[in-house]
Amino acid sequence: MKKIQRIAAFLTAAACFQVFTACSKKDSGSESSEAKKKTQTIIGMKEDSETETAPPADVSEDGWITPAEDSEEYELGRYRISDQGIKLYYDEEEYPEELILALEKYFKSFEEKDYASYCECIYPSYIDKMEEFLQKDYGYGLNESFDGQCENLSGNMGGSFEITRIKAEKSEEFETEEAGADSYLEMLDETFGDGYDESVKGECDDMRYLRFYVMAKDSDGVESMLVSGFDILFAEKDGKYYTFG
Repeated sequence: MKKIQRIAAFLTAAACFQVFTACSKKDSGSESSEAKKKTQTIIGMKEDSETETAPPADVSEDGWITPAEDSEEYELGRYRISDQGIKLYYDEEEYPEELILALEKYFKSFEEKDYASYCECIYPSYIDKMEEFLQKDYGYGLNESFDGQCENLSGNMGGSFEITRIKAEKSEEFETEEAGADSYLEMLDETFGDGYDESVKGECDDMRYLRFYVMAKDSDGVESMLVSGFDILFAEKDGKYYTFG
């Protein structure tokens, strides 16, 4: 089976990861071995044919790479390779590069289990509000919640992993990004109270609501889906993008 039949799951496969998981108990545990086996079946295992020379790709002056039509990756569309070596799939006319790099940094923090880097990606007031909420209702803080999310993602990959691809696109859940942002902030306001949603809207310069997919390879070099088809909210403030959760 060709590699494209495996990584086509990049566009459609389901994964078990909740973006807004900070409220959940830490004992959710890792994905079962049976579920992991199923994921590997969907994505497939590496084949010797992958080492063959790929057809030449077209590289534009601004760094966009378009795979050759007879390439196994052609159906995935064109992409850029970030400084981190990750293939980024997005519409540059729809999303600024800074937004996509913020999404990349957010997930790299989980890969590297870097809480300080994670906090740099999170909207400042969210950190304080979530810390207070978790301590009051669950008896642990945001740092421990972050550790739990790292463990869950590592469990889904059977151990350490390295992010290979990130795709961003419009969410199909809402007709407009504004509606998606409003819904997300209303959910946070129900958790934090004190008009948190209106406070964020008043502080930030812009809101971006999008859907994302993340692929990664495990310690054996097998590429599979890490997160598929979840929505995320970013707030732009003073030229920087922050997320929540």
